[in-house]
Amino acid sequence: MRQEQRDYVFLGVLAAGVIGVTAWSGSPVWYLNLNFLCLFGGIFSAVRNWHDRVFYLVCAGEPLIGACGATNLWAGVFVVWMVAGIVCNAMGILEFSGGITSFVLFCGVAAIVAALVQVSNHVVLPLLILAAGAGAILAVQAIRDHQFRKQYGVHQ
Repeated sequence: MRQEQRDYVFLGVLAAGVIGVTAWSGSPVWYLNLNFLCLFGGIFSAVRNWHDRVFYLVCAGEPLIGACGATNLWAGVFVVWMVAGIVCNAMGILEFSGGITSFVLFCGVAAIVAALVQVSNHVVLPLLILAAGAGAILAVQAIRDHQFRKQYGVHQ
């Protein structure tokens, strides 16, 4: 499947999911989901050939994620998955199997974090766990960067 076709598949699944969740939830602010979906779709179409397209897609997806996440936690996670798929596809990450594996891993981790938030019924504990994980990853990256610079004599 070509990259452009995958873009439309992700967008179609995103639109169907958001419309379905909006109709099913009966939220008093249902119109926000549809408005932000239209905003995302418009920006998706308007920036098709721009070099910094990914930035605009992420910025347009964030209000949609927030609105759907306020409606239902799992709807927000679903929108995160679809926006991430569109962004990964725009960056060309889904062109090789390692990128697809990373995307599926991201989706799994996002689902686990959402389950932790739902089970704990609070955001602080999962946020601390995420912060600790992110700190560990940054520490490993900093050590690897230092080793690289030391080994190859790259100085700033």
